[in-house]
Amino acid sequence: MELKSFLRSFRFALNGIQNLFNERNFRIQFLIGMVVALLGFLLKIDKFEWLIILLAIGIILSLEAINSAIETLCNLVNPDYHPMIKKIKDISAGAVLISSILVAIVGIIIFLPKIIIYIK
Repeated sequence: MELKSFLRSFRFALNGIQNLFNERNFRIQFLIGMVVALLGFLLKIDKFEWLIILLAIGIILSLEAINSAIETLCNLVNPDYHPMIKKIKDISAGAVLISSILVAIVGIIIFLPKIIIYIK
Protein backbone atom coordinates (compact mmCIF):
# COMPACT_ATOMS: atom_id res chain seq x y z
CA MET A 1 0.00 0.00 0.00
CA GLU A 2 2.85 2.44 0.77
CA LEU A 3 4.46 1.89 -2.64
CA LYS A 4 1.16 2.58 -4.37
CA SER A 5 0.75 5.80 -2.40
CA PHE A 6 4.34 6.82 -3.19
CA LEU A 7 3.88 6.16 -6.90
CA ARG A 8 0.66 8.17 -6.92
CA SER A 9 2.45 11.09 -5.22
CA PHE A 10 5.25 10.79 -7.76
CA ARG A 11 2.68 10.96 -10.58
CA PHE A 12 1.21 14.14 -9.05
CA ALA A 13 4.69 15.69 -8.92
CA LEU A 14 5.29 14.77 -12.57
CA ASN A 15 1.96 16.38 -13.46
CA GLY A 16 3.16 19.51 -11.65
CA ILE A 17 6.37 19.55 -13.69
CA GLN A 18 4.36 19.08 -16.87
CA ASN A 19 2.16 22.05 -15.88
CA LEU A 20 5.27 24.17 -15.34
CA PHE A 21 6.11 23.92 -19.03
CA ASN A 22 2.92 25.91 -19.68
CA GLU A 23 4.53 28.80 -17.80
CA ARG A 24 6.54 31.12 -20.06
CA ASN A 25 9.10 32.11 -17.43
CA PHE A 26 9.74 28.50 -16.47
CA ARG A 27 10.35 27.61 -20.13
CA ILE A 28 12.78 30.51 -20.43
CA GLN A 29 14.65 29.50 -17.26
CA PHE A 30 14.71 25.86 -18.41
CA LEU A 31 16.13 26.86 -21.80
CA ILE A 32 18.79 29.00 -20.14
CA GLY A 33 19.67 26.05 -17.90
CA MET A 34 20.05 23.77 -20.93
CA VAL A 35 22.28 26.33 -22.67
CA VAL A 36 24.42 26.58 -19.54
CA ALA A 37 24.66 22.77 -19.36
CA LEU A 38 25.71 22.65 -23.03
CA LEU A 39 28.32 25.32 -22.33
CA GLY A 40 29.56 23.19 -19.44
CA PHE A 41 30.06 20.24 -21.80
CA LEU A 42 31.77 22.37 -24.42
CA LEU A 43 34.12 24.00 -21.92
CA LYS A 44 34.74 20.72 -20.06
CA ILE A 45 34.03 21.98 -16.57
CA ASP A 46 35.22 19.76 -13.73
CA LYS A 47 33.10 17.72 -11.29
CA PHE A 48 32.94 20.40 -8.62
CA GLU A 49 31.89 23.02 -11.18
CA TRP A 50 29.20 20.62 -12.45
CA LEU A 51 27.88 20.25 -8.92
CA ILE A 52 27.67 24.01 -8.53
CA ILE A 53 26.05 24.51 -11.97
CA LEU A 54 23.49 21.72 -11.47
CA LEU A 55 22.63 23.02 -8.00
CA ALA A 56 22.23 26.54 -9.40
CA ILE A 57 19.96 25.34 -12.22
CA GLY A 58 17.92 23.33 -9.74
CA ILE A 59 17.53 26.31 -7.41
CA ILE A 60 16.36 28.61 -10.20
CA LEU A 61 13.89 26.09 -11.63
CA SER A 62 12.56 25.27 -8.17
CA LEU A 63 12.12 28.92 -7.26
CA GLU A 64 10.39 29.55 -10.57
CA ALA A 65 8.05 26.64 -9.77
CA ILE A 66 7.27 28.08 -6.32
CA ASN A 67 6.73 31.51 -7.88
CA SER A 68 4.30 30.02 -10.41
CA ALA A 69 2.43 28.20 -7.64
CA ILE A 70 2.14 31.39 -5.58
CA GLU A 71 0.90 33.36 -8.59
CA THR A 72 -1.64 30.65 -9.43
CA LEU A 73 -2.91 30.62 -5.85
CA CYS A 74 -3.14 34.42 -5.79
CA ASN A 75 -5.13 34.38 -9.03
CA LEU A 76 -7.48 31.78 -7.54
CA VAL A 77 -7.98 33.70 -4.30
CA ASN A 78 -8.53 37.04 -6.03
CA PRO A 79 -8.61 37.19 -9.84
CA ASP A 80 -9.09 40.97 -9.74
CA TYR A 81 -6.39 43.50 -8.94
CA HIS A 82 -5.63 43.88 -5.26
CA PRO A 83 -2.60 45.73 -3.83
CA MET A 84 -1.76 42.92 -1.39
CA ILE A 85 -1.93 40.28 -4.14
CA LYS A 86 0.35 42.48 -6.25
CA LYS A 87 2.78 42.74 -3.31
CA ILE A 88 2.79 38.96 -2.83
CA LYS A 89 3.41 38.36 -6.55
CA ASP A 90 6.14 41.02 -6.68
CA ILE A 91 7.95 39.56 -3.66
CA SER A 92 7.74 36.07 -5.14
CA ALA A 93 9.09 37.27 -8.49
CA GLY A 94 11.78 39.23 -6.64
CA ALA A 95 13.00 36.03 -4.99
CA VAL A 96 13.50 34.47 -8.42
CA LEU A 97 15.30 37.60 -9.66
CA ILE A 98 17.67 37.72 -6.67
CA SER A 99 18.60 34.08 -7.19
CA SER A 100 18.95 34.54 -10.95
CA ILE A 101 21.38 37.43 -10.48
CA LEU A 102 23.48 35.47 -7.99
CA VAL A 103 23.45 32.37 -10.18
CA ALA A 104 24.51 34.49 -13.17
CA ILE A 105 27.47 35.72 -11.10
CA VAL A 106 28.35 32.10 -10.25
CA GLY A 107 28.16 31.28 -13.98
CA ILE A 108 30.48 34.17 -14.81
CA ILE A 109 32.97 33.03 -12.16
CA ILE A 110 32.97 29.49 -13.55
CA PHE A 111 32.73 30.14 -17.28
CA LEU A 112 34.48 33.45 -17.97
CA PRO A 113 38.04 32.23 -17.26
CA LYS A 114 37.43 29.18 -19.48
CA ILE A 115 35.99 31.33 -22.27
CA ILE A 116 38.97 33.69 -22.07
CA ILE A 117 41.39 30.76 -22.34
CA TYR A 118 39.36 29.33 -25.23
CA ILE A 119 39.42 32.64 -27.11
CA LYS A 120 43.22 33.08 -26.75
